[in-house]
Amino acid sequence: MSRVLEGFAGPGGFSEAARMLDLGETLGIELNRDACATATAAGHPRLHGDIRSVNPYQHHGVTGWVSGPPCPTYADSGKRTGRADFDIVLGGAQTLFMQPKVGDDPYTATYREVADERSALVLETLRLALEIDGLEWIVAEQVPAVERIWWDFAASLATEYWESCHVVTLRADDFGLPTRRTRRFLIAARQYTPDFTGMPIRSWWRTGRNLAIEEPASQMLTPFPRVSMAAALGWPAGVRVNTRGDRKTPGGNEFSADAPAPGLTYTARSWFRTDLGKPGGYLEPWQAGLMQGFPRDYPWHGSRTSCFQQAADSVPPLMGAAVLGVAAAVPWQDAVWGRLSELYGVEPGAPDQLRPCDTGRAPREQLDLFGTAA
Repeated sequence: MSRVLEGFAGPGGFSEAARMLDLGETLGIELNRDACATATAAGHPRLHGDIRSVNPYQHHGVTGWVSGPPCPTYADSGKRTGRADFDIVLGGAQTLFMQPKVGDDPYTATYREVADERSALVLETLRLALEIDGLEWIVAEQVPAVERIWWDFAASLATEYWESCHVVTLRADDFGLPTRRTRRFLIAARQYTPDFTGMPIRSWWRTGRNLAIEEPASQMLTPFPRVSMAAALGWPAGVRVNTRGDRKTPGGNEFSADAPAPGLTYTARSWFRTDLGKPGGYLEPWQAGLMQGFPRDYPWHGSRTSCFQQAADSVPPLMGAAVLGVAAAVPWQDAVWGRLSELYGVEPGAPDQLRPCDTGRAPREQLDLFGTAA
């Protein structure tokens, strides 16, 4: 039996992270067929189906629960309908906390009350956290706008005698990745306090069984290098990337590849090198995957759009490895350095060699694979 259960598992971001840490086989639940095919081809077990149909009582023995619910209704790049439904979603969470039974009418009613049922899928994070016996740790990931919901879930877990519950903001380029994806993570441990030493944290909120709510100072130093898009893909210096063709937007339609790229979206399928033009300069799916921290030969399945959507929506495995390592109390920095060396030829620096995290504004968040048809 797998020790780690993944919800909304996608093509394997967290699965790759668990493999990097030797956490053992994970079992992922995923609705998208292409993502299931990709993960399965990469050796990550998948159950194809709706997370809402999962019976937690069939997963005794699982020690870690990982959840990455869809983000388009909360993301800046989406319609943001989920933000208007915060109170409805939090009401559904309270129902789960008070009556944690599969199929409760008040819980299922939440899906009917929100403007878009995808907004309520964050509730599956808490439902399974409350109902799977023997869990030792939890990791959940979402866009920054969901911070308030993660705070509420963390406070609920603290009242259920979880020792330590944290909500942290992380950015991919702080871990040596050539893209500036920003995400909020909920990290909870039932019987211990995770060690966040070496974790570049942009914001931090925590509580726990015997701990009042605190907001520790950010840890804006990182041991990992700054890797540009050009360096990661083996391009020469000076390359520029066009993101919108001839369309002119307030933010421009080009960026330099000599720095980490904006957070990927499925629309990266239309990005191209301006020095090569179309079609020869188009970004390829394997390159999008490489920028997210997947191996060059990762077996992406589906249409071009689907492949880009999967890569963009995935948790970057290097960032995922750091989070899983902290949550599961296993060393993680060597695994991140090993993947950086393997993918980008980056060698470890001195243990005490730190650089300040880039304080520039992160680009807009990407959409989720549930938001766009292939």
